[in-house]
Order: sequence, then structure tokens, then C-alpha cells
Amino acid sequence: MGAESTARQDGALSHCGPPKRYLNPTEMSDDPASPKDYPVLRAFGQEAHVLISSEQTAGAFCMMRFFASPGSDPPPHTHSNEDETFIVESGEVEINRGGELIRGRPGDVIYLPKKIPHAPRHLGSERLRVLVVCVPGGFDHFFAACAEEWSKPEPNLQSIAEIAAGFGIQFHPAA
Repeated sequence: MGAESTARQDGALSHCGPPKRYLNPTEMSDDPASPKDYPVLRAFGQEAHVLISSEQTAGAFCMMRFFASPGSDPPPHTHSNEDETFIVESGEVEINRGGELIRGRPGDVIYLPKKIPHAPRHLGSERLRVLVVCVPGGFDHFFAACAEEWSKPEPNLQSIAEIAAGFGIQFHPAA
């Protein structure tokens, strides 16, 4: 029927090893600087490759692969419109999901429902690589708008907050 999975005590689903099938294995690389056919967006100190855009699915979902280095954690935030699913490919992440701490390691799947505050935090020194699926689509547009602001020599954080609000995302003060 499929790969066996079990729920761990920390809320992540643990699988028997990393996923065996990717959308396009020839495009996978640990080097985010290598050439890709995918649009690449940079914001919040992270790099996102848009694997499937909202336009390609008529707004049903979007899929992005994020690369993050230690210290490039996004601020705590809440999505009003989309659920997110994180599939950890490399590195480790800890997510505060509405007060519940969830740790994700390679092969783990973490579900982040809309309207629940969450704060991903990169753990360790290994670069983090996470596949993120957002349902419905639109998060790729948010990240693209933020990437435009982050491309400036001094990004305006108030502008970022306004962009977020326009996409139904609210930032929260760090705890």
C-alpha cells in the first residue's frame, strides 16, 4: 500500500527513510546555487525553489523547496488562508505549532494547519532543506513579493508586514 509511517511523540510523522520518489530527481541538488529550471526566490535569509506554482494548479496548491542556513529562521506567524505541510529532506527543524514543539528530521512530515501560529527554527549546523506544500496555492506569490523587498539593500520590515497582511499572514513578536 505505501511506506509505513508512525506518529512520534513530538507530533511528526516518521517514515522508513527519506522519500523514494521526487518530482524530478535530476534537478535535486544540495547546492542551491546550481542551475535549475525552477524560479528561485530569496527572502528572510532563505532560498525557495518554486517546483509547482499556484498557476500550474489553478490555485489548488503550490510546492516549494526551501534551503535555510542556521540563523535564517522566519518570525513566528499565522496563515489565515493556507495549510502547510513540511517534508524534511535534510537537516533538522523545530517548529512551535501553537505551543506544541515538534522536531523534524529527514523523512519527517509536519502538518501546519491554517490559523494556528507557528515558528520554524533551524537546528544544528547542517543546512536545512524542506519541501513545503501549501493548500490552497498563493504562498509562492507571497514569497515572491517578499523576495522583491528583500532584494533591496535595506529591506523595509514594515513593507514586509504589509505584504504579509495582504496575503492573510500575520507576524507575531518572538516569545
